[in-house]
Amino acid sequence: MKKFLTVALLLAACGTAQAGFMDAVDKLVTGSEQVREQLPPSPDQSPPPRHAAPAANEDQHYIQADDYFISERPLEGNEWIYVQLAKMTTRLTAATKGEAEFFKVTDGNKLWTAHFWRTHVARAEDMRLGTVVIMFEGRQVADVYQQPENKEAARRDAWFMARVTDISDLYKGYITVSGGYKAGVHNLRIPIGGR
Repeated sequence: MKKFLTVALLLAACGTAQAGFMDAVDKLVTGSEQVREQLPPSPDQSPPPRHAAPAANEDQHYIQADDYFISERPLEGNEWIYVQLAKMTTRLTAATKGEAEFFKVTDGNKLWTAHFWRTHVARAEDMRLGTVVIMFEGRQVADVYQQPENKEAARRDAWFMARVTDISDLYKGYITVSGGYKAGVHNLRIPIGGR
């Protein structure tokens, strides 16, 4: 019973945090809060999953504090690029020519690269044209990429990086990124630091 109550409280907190995110998005887009109708989600607005709660050391996308997203190439000059989830095994130094070594959690292989990013879950103030974002590609509902439903998918399936190109559909719960792809607001990560 105690376990059930703990899970119920965690799920309620997730719903409250996500509702608060949308309130902040409303305020950013329109200058006021709660402008959207309080209706159940439509088929093209998948609600964030309410099961498979992340562990204490993971955020809502099942990403851990020491996780990096890596690529063999930069985003510059491309509409979008695939990125892979990895752990840093060797830090960059002058001797490594600006590259660090990573262990890829998807396939267990190692890669030296100069293109790596730590990230955080996107906030309302991050929703601006040109912002670089990372999104989960493994789950799509009504042509909108949605956040991972569980840890296994998040740490196994593909993620990609692109730039925000249209925020006019924020009130519907998604944005558009370079390449014309739609991404749910709960499926966005912001690169911090990195190269």
